[in-house]
Amino acid sequence: MSSIIDIAFPYRRRRSYGAASFAFTFLVLFMEVEILAFVGVAIAARQLQLWWDLQPIVFPTACLISLAASAVFWWRARSWSKHRVETLEAWARGGTTFGQQLAQKRD
Repeated sequence: MSSIIDIAFPYRRRRSYGAASFAFTFLVLFMEVEILAFVGVAIAARQLQLWWDLQPIVFPTACLISLAASAVFWWRARSWSKHRVETLEAWARGGTTFGQQLAQKRD
């Protein structure tokens, strides 16, 4: 059984960034955009009806923003996850070992 942390950060379990992580990132970003629009229009401007009337515009915009950001994050996470796992394993062995490995890579 996986927790939300394992879905959001699959490198902790040495797994690749898959569909569940992509969907989780998409949903989090989507909710953030919707909440930001709600705070801006319904709370700050005190126009709850306007926020509801703007949903045909806000909903697809939030979907596009979230989809684009999730796709970029997925694209970057493919190589980032591998590097992140290597770095975490090096740190787990000790800071001196990690520094020595960096020095050896430079030589």
